[in-house]
Amino acid sequence: MNPEKIHEVCPVCGSSELYLEAGGYTGKIYHCKNCDYIGALIIEADEEMARAIKEDYEHQKRESFIDS
Repeated sequence: MNPEKIHEVCPVCGSSELYLEAGGYTGKIYHCKNCDYIGALIIEADEEMARAIKEDYEHQKRESFIDS
């Protein structure tokens, strides 16, 4: 991974549309604008890894839509 191309992305959908929900002494909690994930875990990813996470998320979303 190229250190200059690293972004913080959502671990669920790979979006970089994250904002800080809460923070302080207990740590940071992030909220994803794309999938509504809320949690402390975020991924530092390059474009290739973020794209793989996004593709997996979209695939799972399509499968769950077909199953319902």
